[in-house]
Order: sequence, then structure tokens, then C-alpha cells
Amino acid sequence: MMSASELSKNIISNVGGVENINSLTHCVTRLRFVLKEKEKVNKDTIDNLDGVTSSLYSGGQYQVIIGQDVANVFEDIISNYDLNGTKKGVADTNQGEDKKSILGRLDQLFSILASIFTPLIPAMQGMGFLKIILVLAKFMGASPESTTYQLVNTLSDSFFYFLPFLVAWSAAERFKANKALALMLTGFLLHPGFMELFKANEQVSFLGINVPNINYTGSILPPILTILLLSYVQKLLNKLLPKLFKTVFSSVIALIITMPIAILIIGPIGNWGGAILVNLFNSLYQFSPLLSGAVIGGLWQVIIIVGMHWLVLTLIQFPNINSLGVDRVTVAFAPSIMCQIAAGLAVALKVKNKVVRENALSLTVTSLLSGGVIEPVMYGVNIKYRKPFYFVLVGGAVGGAITGACGAGITAPVMFGIYTLPAFFGKGFTGLMIGTLVGCSVTFLLTYFFGVDKAIEEKQKKELEAYTAEIV
Repeated sequence: MMSASELSKNIISNVGGVENINSLTHCVTRLRFVLKEKEKVNKDTIDNLDGVTSSLYSGGQYQVIIGQDVANVFEDIISNYDLNGTKKGVADTNQGEDKKSILGRLDQLFSILASIFTPLIPAMQGMGFLKIILVLAKFMGASPESTTYQLVNTLSDSFFYFLPFLVAWSAAERFKANKALALMLTGFLLHPGFMELFKANEQVSFLGINVPNINYTGSILPPILTILLLSYVQKLLNKLLPKLFKTVFSSVIALIITMPIAILIIGPIGNWGGAILVNLFNSLYQFSPLLSGAVIGGLWQVIIIVGMHWLVLTLIQFPNINSLGVDRVTVAFAPSIMCQIAAGLAVALKVKNKVVRENALSLTVTSLLSGGVIEPVMYGVNIKYRKPFYFVLVGGAVGGAITGACGAGITAPVMFGIYTLPAFFGKGFTGLMIGTLVGCSVTFLLTYFFGVDKAIEEKQKKELEAYTAEIV
């Protein structure tokens, strides 16, 4: 296997060089490039690099799926390559994105959301596993009244409590706004004094304009939109203010302009937009847990591909867990995770080509043991050969329907895997296991009998020929 240094060198040269890169970030398994000209990418070459599972265009980004070694490759790149004049790996990600078409605008939106939530993943994972530790501790007899238990619980809950600040910090990084001002504006929205005004007065107004009574605790979209506005205000002030006044007056003017627009227009719009998505999912679940489970289970892997899963989780799952201690709406995603494993295993057992078989088996085992990080088998096998992925969606819908109908729940925001099972203990756990087993069986059987054909053998043969020709 290539070293991180060799792999980063090959990737950079095949995405068009550093001069073709607007920005680079990474998540748990992927390098996420925003490129100036995607036509310069040698995708086939990158896909065949030792250490790369696959690559794809999604959300306005060129994503290279590497797996667990992605952080090392990322660090090597930002340490040794000058990306757009900076070695921080972040530049103006508004450049190089297709904004003309509707799909281009959607891609840009997904790209923005992904770039904001990706830096928060370590905190999400840490909080999730702290919740699992608490579940296990309670199961083993630890008292929830003990101060040790409560301290760990407070540490995990701090993620929910300060989530708007984390989102604001990441959004400020993404939109190139001043982080201190971004946190100050977010703090204003969450300040106890802001809510006390509505308790003490029938109507709160700013310069005679009524301010909507909205609780921004745990909010996601209002901070993002507020910081986006702040970034534009700061850019405008930098252009208009004379140098003599910039240092002294720029910050206060930015705050004075942004604050009223945030509480009168942007905050309410963001709150309204988030409420629509939340009400849509919650209403569907209340109408029919079975139907809700089928929809979420069947579409979850597609939601992952476009990078919207973190938005769904932060708007729906996180608030439910924080307020109710459990979320029964989004838990239907769980069987679809294991369906990816089932599809990869079916390919490994059915295909005759030795290279395909060994690759499928290796990526299946890797994904199974990686604690819910499903990208290796998803991109390296199932999406690559298409039919297995389609059957993952079918199995996910079946398993999700059973999971929803049984009222299963999740008590910590984690992916579904062998290490995270305690987060799913409680009402409906048996139903979740049955749904997962049935969903995996459906996916496995469909893939084994209908998802593995000569096309897979031919695709591998062509890739091998192309790779050999390139070496020669």
C-alpha cells in the first residue's frame, strides 16, 4: 500500500495540480476538493490508486474516498502543498462551483452544508460514544445520581447545549467571517436575557418593529444564515470604509447591521425552514411509523451520498435525543447500514473474478469492523457495480419499515454498528434486530441472484487493462 506521502502526491497531480484546487477539507473517510475545473481530473487513475476506494462528484465537490487513513493523507497535503496561497487547506470555496443550473445550485448548497458540518464530526462522535459509555455504566449498575455519572453526562450534553456555537464557528470558517463576531452574534441569540425580554413584555420591538418570539436554543439554520450575512456585511465594509476607520469602527458597524436583520428576518426564516423539515419527518412518523421507516430506510444511503445526512440528524435526531432522551424517527436508517455489508458479502461470495472477490471481501470486512463507517464497501463495491446498491435501497426500505413499525429508538447520535449497539437498547430493539436481519436477507438474496453478472467481470477486466496500459 502507498504511504500517505505517495498517495497525496498522486492525488494532487491527478486533480489538476494545486493550481486547480480552490479548497480541501476532509471527513471521516473522504478528501473533499472544490476544484476550478473538474475536467482536469483523471478520475480513472485516482480510482485505481492503491489506497483509494473510489471517487465521485457530489455536492459541488470532488470526493476521494480513502477510508481510515484519510486524516494522514490530508495532513500530508496541507503540510507540503500551498493550496491557493494558504497551507490551511481552506480557500474560497465559492469559486469553481457551477451556480447556473438548478442542480448546480443544489450542489452548491450541499457543498456548503457538508463543509460546515464536517469539522463537527469529531465532537459528534465523542459525544455519541460518551452516551454509549453511560448506557453501559447504567446497565452494569452505576447510579445516575452519582456525581461521576452526572459529570460525564454533562460533558456529553454540552455538545447539544453549545451546538449553535459550534455551527457558528464552522460557518465563520466556511464563509470567511470573523469568528469572534460570529460567536458574539450567536451568543446574543442564545443569551438568557434575550428570552427574558419576551417573558417580561407582551411584545418586544426594535426601533418600533416587532421582533418574533423565537427560542434559538439548539438551532442550526439561524446561526448559519446569520454568519453568512455577517460575512457579506464585513466584505462590504472592507470595501467602503477608509483604512483609517476600519480597525476602530468595522466591528461595531457589522454588529449593528447584522443583529436586527438576524432577529427580524434571517432568524425567523431559518427557524421556519428548519421547522418545515422537522415537521415533515415527524408528521410522517406520526401518520405511519411503518411508512416513515420505509422512506428513511430506503433513502438514507442516497442522503449520505449527497451529504445531507448530518443536516437531517442535527435538525431531527439531536433535538429529540436532547429533549426526549430517544429518537424514534430517524432510527430507521440503521438497517440500511448493514444492508451495505450484506450486498458486499453477496458480491464476494458470488463473483468468479478473484480480484473482485478479494476486493469485495476486504472492503466488506473493513466496513463491518469500522463502527458504522460504511463508505469503503458502499463506494468500492456496491455503487461501483450499481445493481448491489439498488438492492441496498430495497433492503433498507424493508428493514426500515419493520424498525419503524416496532417503535425502535436511538439514545445517542451514532452510526449503527457492532460497537454502538447499546445506543439502540430499549423499546423496539428486538424489532430493530429483526428489521436488520430481514433487510439484510432481502439485499443479500437480490444481490446474489440478480446483482452479480458478467458486467462486473467485464468492468474489472477493462479497469485492469487501462491500468496496465497506463503503467506501460
